[in-house]
Amino acid sequence: MKSHFLTGLSQEPNKSVRNKVCDTIAEMARASTSDDQPWPELLPALFECTKSPSAEHRESAFRIFTSVPNLISGQHVDILKSVFANSLRDENLQVRLAAAKAAVSFMLDTNNATRNSMASLMPQLLEVLNALVAAGDEASLIEGLVVLIELAEHSPRLFRHVIVDVLPFMIEIVKKKDLEDRTRQSALELLLTLAECAPAMVRKVPDYTTTIVPVALEMMTELEDDEDWYTTDDLDEGDNDENYVIGEHAMDRLARALGGKAVLPVSFVYIPQMLANESWTARHAALFAVSAIGEGCVRIMEAELGKIINMVLPFLRDSHPRVRYAACNAIGQMSTDFAGPMQKSHHAVVLTNLIPVMDDAQFPRVRAHAAAALVNFCEAVEKGILEPYLDAIFERLLSLLNTGTTYVQEQAITTIATVADSAEDRFAKYYSSIMPLLVNVLRQATTKEYRLLRGKAMECASLIALAVGKEVFTHHAQEFIQLLVLTQNSVTEADDPQVSYLLAAWARVCKVLGHDFVPYLDILKPDFAVLDPEDDIESKYSAEDGWEFVGVDGQQIGIKTTVLEEKCTAVEMLICYARELGAGFRPYIEQVRDIVVPLLKFYFHDGVRHAAAATLPQLISCAKQAELPQEQVIAFWHGVCAKILEVMASEADPAFLLQLYVSFYESLDYMNGPSLTPELLEEFTRATESQLKEFYTRLKHREESRASAEFEAEDEELIQEEEMNEEAVLGEMSRAIHSVMKTHGAVYLPMFKSLEPVIRTFLSDSNPASRQWAVCVLDDLIEFTGPNSWPTITPYLPKMLESVLDPSSDVRQAACYGIGLCGEFGGPEYAEVCNAALAPLFQVINAPQSKAIDNVYVTENAISAVTKICKFNNSKFDVNTVLPLWIQTLPLLHDEDEAPTTYTYLLDLIDAQHPAVLGLNNINMPHLVTVMVEALVAGIVPEPIASRMVHMMKAALASMD
Repeated sequence: MKSHFLTGLSQEPNKSVRNKVCDTIAEMARASTSDDQPWPELLPALFECTKSPSAEHRESAFRIFTSVPNLISGQHVDILKSVFANSLRDENLQVRLAAAKAAVSFMLDTNNATRNSMASLMPQLLEVLNALVAAGDEASLIEGLVVLIELAEHSPRLFRHVIVDVLPFMIEIVKKKDLEDRTRQSALELLLTLAECAPAMVRKVPDYTTTIVPVALEMMTELEDDEDWYTTDDLDEGDNDENYVIGEHAMDRLARALGGKAVLPVSFVYIPQMLANESWTARHAALFAVSAIGEGCVRIMEAELGKIINMVLPFLRDSHPRVRYAACNAIGQMSTDFAGPMQKSHHAVVLTNLIPVMDDAQFPRVRAHAAAALVNFCEAVEKGILEPYLDAIFERLLSLLNTGTTYVQEQAITTIATVADSAEDRFAKYYSSIMPLLVNVLRQATTKEYRLLRGKAMECASLIALAVGKEVFTHHAQEFIQLLVLTQNSVTEADDPQVSYLLAAWARVCKVLGHDFVPYLDILKPDFAVLDPEDDIESKYSAEDGWEFVGVDGQQIGIKTTVLEEKCTAVEMLICYARELGAGFRPYIEQVRDIVVPLLKFYFHDGVRHAAAATLPQLISCAKQAELPQEQVIAFWHGVCAKILEVMASEADPAFLLQLYVSFYESLDYMNGPSLTPELLEEFTRATESQLKEFYTRLKHREESRASAEFEAEDEELIQEEEMNEEAVLGEMSRAIHSVMKTHGAVYLPMFKSLEPVIRTFLSDSNPASRQWAVCVLDDLIEFTGPNSWPTITPYLPKMLESVLDPSSDVRQAACYGIGLCGEFGGPEYAEVCNAALAPLFQVINAPQSKAIDNVYVTENAISAVTKICKFNNSKFDVNTVLPLWIQTLPLLHDEDEAPTTYTYLLDLIDAQHPAVLGLNNINMPHLVTVMVEALVAGIVPEPIASRMVHMMKAALASMD
């Protein structure tokens, strides 16, 4: 059969049939590779086709290479380059395009070294596009642009030596308004992809942003003043592929990729000119440009925020309604991008100009967008700032609510909800005017076209309930709950927009009513849209209904993007119920566990996975609060723990791995005692050891990247962000080990041995976060296993003492804290260590910058360590010689965790009239009184220590008289 297909490849005259032959050969080639059944005749036949006198045959060979690039992976790179180079100069343009696609496919599939050696073909790839432009073949040109975009996304540095040619070439295409929109957009997309995937490389290209920005701004002016914009009742954006939208997205992407220094100056060369232009499209584009670049230019723009706001505000009164709309959009987006400074410093000028726009009765879409901008502003405003404007705001919002335009009513309700949420108790005076209107919407707007309006009414009413509290809401609680029940019973379609609003509303009502909500739980039992793996799942859920199916670990996983957020809301609702109802949620914990545990592997929505993991500790808490038999709680916990650890062992996403560790230790803390079997402790240790090794591999990779000749200074920001995320996970790992040791003590020591190689590696590493982690783990070992820790920790003590003087303040603090634990919990075996630690501890305390903000917690941990050594483990030195030095290190004013131990010891010594503390003739008493006064003023000591201090000072002052 294979030989028949090869014959067909070389002899079939019909292009359509030949293409199908090519596709079949490609599938057979893939199967041969995966089944380890070689097809030795194929590659020679294809290479022979590349030299065929027939252009169609030459094209066919490259079509197959494009589909199965690993066919040629074993060939010498110079041979391949020669084949591609010759074919990229082929007299037939379609052969050249096919060769270009095959070359890119191979570059994407091969290793870095081979790919880099293929970079010499880049000029010829561009020349193919140039020829397609000259030929006016836009369909083929788009194909060529698409493959280059894919290459730019995967390997942008291949463009390093041709980017100076790519820029003017693509800009020339974008500027040709006689070309199809998709052609122009694809050319712009290539430039944007390069900026996003290789920002450091692009920043070095002269005039990159100064060339693209004006072209993108010009594209933003390409819109018509359609009548539909004014008359439509459907605001779902159907013009996302229009040029003006693509231009706006280009400005946003450039700003976020290249930053404010590159984009802002050139943007503001053109934006003021466009705002002064008589054409409304220019003003509209300029205002949307301000909206678009804010996120990427936030640091630089914030310094000029007042000027930019004052530049935008006059256009809220522009003669053209769509410009007014754009101004509302700019104010709303800036309220988000500059949340905080915008509200605190500019609330008066913004709100006094924005609120009146809601009076624009002639243009409902403008007034609705003004209300939408108010949402953005109020999401980050303090209630004290908002309060003076509430009367004016609600006067307009009530007016909007009474209009006959559904989308205006929907927006009014959304804005009321946000304002109420921000105003909190200040909203109470408006409650009696607004809540009945919302209830009325739920009672009367019952037909299908009002489903979204009802959803927003549910959201608004439940947020108002949270704002005003249980006492005020009680008057409408029963009626509102009845309406929620009626709504829930009326939902029959899976895509009903009310569902997500309903789920969230129930959760808010639960939070307001607390345990009074328990009777309503039986009403709920919502469908959480969880699919069971089934062999015939594709026949049950058709693709026509919007379902897509992907195989993961042998399961058919169904994805319907419209329900993902709904699923996330449903799981978040469970967290709320469990947290708020405690023991009242007990009848549902097994059912909820069975729902959320499989969602730990729901890979299509991060929020669902996070919410599922966060639910599990709350279920443990519910079981404990319900006072179930201990063996039942432990069995429940063991089942949950096994699933958490199973996912933890192989999880690659740092953010979710962090959540898994949090869920693990929160559950363990709720259990409040030794609750893990040796097998589970082993599994936890194996998972953690594996993740620590992966962390270390990534750490070394980042260090190699920094040392690489290709490393760009601008790449540092991305690496630092990655490091921050990784170190956050490391911190939660440490917290989990802390909980295991706290609850299991010396029982964990045999399992701990598996972590020792990692600890040794981390303890000596150049990375401060690694060293800190290792020291923190050793601290926990000492604290929770006490004298039993001695055989395990002995090899690490020299490094721990050395860490007291580590260059990193975080490592020093952890080491000082650990030395204090040696004194408090270590017992006699640690006496020599405690004695040896005194000198470096005092060196830390007396260092010139010891009280500086970056060092003060290190210093106070060192002071506390001396305290604990003197109090608990002083057999190897004369405490009377240390105490006079110790009291001179006081006061301790910042570390609330260490202050109680230190000041209790001080008061005990004073009570005992210890001569080393009081000094000859109580000469130290004035200093000690000053120490206590400063501690009280700082609020660092809790009761009853504070009262004891006051009593002692009174006695001391009386004795001085």
